[in-house]
Amino acid sequence: MQALQRVDSALGGLACALLQPLRWLPARPQEHPSRKVLAMKFWGLGSLQLLTPAVASLRRKHPFAELTFLTLESNREFVERLGVFDRVLTLDVRGVGWARLALRIRKLLVELRSYGYDVVYDFEFFTRFSAIVALATGAPRRHGFESEKVWRGSFHTDRFNFNRYWHVARNFRVLAGGENGMNVTAYDTKPLRFDERDEARAFDALKSSGVDPDAGFAVLNVNAGELSLERRWPPSMFIELAQRLIAEQDWSIALIGSRSEFDYTEAIRVRIGSPRVGNLAGKLGTPELAAVLAQAAVVVSNDSGPMHVAAAMGAPTLGLFGPETPVMYGPIGLRARALYRPPPCSPCINVHDNKRSSCIFGEPQCLVGLSVEEVHEAAVALADDRGFELDRAPRRLPRSDPRGDAAGPRS
Repeated sequence: MQALQRVDSALGGLACALLQPLRWLPARPQEHPSRKVLAMKFWGLGSLQLLTPAVASLRRKHPFAELTFLTLESNREFVERLGVFDRVLTLDVRGVGWARLALRIRKLLVELRSYGYDVVYDFEFFTRFSAIVALATGAPRRHGFESEKVWRGSFHTDRFNFNRYWHVARNFRVLAGGENGMNVTAYDTKPLRFDERDEARAFDALKSSGVDPDAGFAVLNVNAGELSLERRWPPSMFIELAQRLIAEQDWSIALIGSRSEFDYTEAIRVRIGSPRVGNLAGKLGTPELAAVLAQAAVVVSNDSGPMHVAAAMGAPTLGLFGPETPVMYGPIGLRARALYRPPPCSPCINVHDNKRSSCIFGEPQCLVGLSVEEVHEAAVALADDRGFELDRAPRRLPRSDPRGDAAGPRS
């Protein structure tokens, strides 16, 4: 992922310059309401979750259209479990050289061009690659974000400024044509779908790791993805928090993460020093993760994708922020809260620079400033609903399709 972003940053501008003549080719005429709509977002699991309010806006704007979503193959299961798109197309960038990847991209562009999309919504922030893909579709209308700092070739016919004082979910909704003057709320988001079989597999994984799913357990997400590891609360603090939750609340602890994060998470599990701590990193698929999060007494997470998923599932969710501001990425949920005690230098990462950190300290002071005592108190309060007059979301979704008004016709 980081290699692809470096290539996009280094060569994307040149590619956009070379492709300028394509901007003046005659656009395919559109003589009917949009019937084929393409939306795309490649990076950021949390961003995929935060897209669901924008998808509802797209459904209202294009009520009779087939809505296709384009993303990376690694995101396929997640997007399909959201259940809000008619078709999901993917690009697999894993484990191939640049030559093979170029062939895959070419094949994808040919497929997109031949399908005849009427309108494209590029939800990537400022990558040149997605702007080029939007142009390559040949769609008469192409919506995307623009920035004075990043030239994307002016390939979008409809360009929108990204408002850094608004939540990302609201910016997405603006791009989709659904701005209504109000912030996005928990009632606008859609949770991941899971059923009884997914829940059974999740509980088996919990039991095999030493966590009793029938007793109280807290989920700790000690990771923060690959884009910015500086978003991680210090391991020593997570360890002390887990020890307090075990001793004072009599909870077990489930640690989550991806397969690549297993070793980091395992080191923390060992240092907690309790048999009531399970390491589920890399052991849960998307629906199993949703089932675990929905059943947790509380979820304490760094600023990352699982935090947004947990909040959308209705789980008591505490997000820890420092390098990035919750103004843009705070968890949206009926029982969600962000902790943020910024020093003068925070926030230091944002979407305009691909979330690259510019921290001048060896350990981010913005996160060190969140004490274990404060996080523990907030987590327990969320679990008990103390101080929060919030409705409780359902713990399990039905097997039937719950897409509601965000859904549209399936082909």
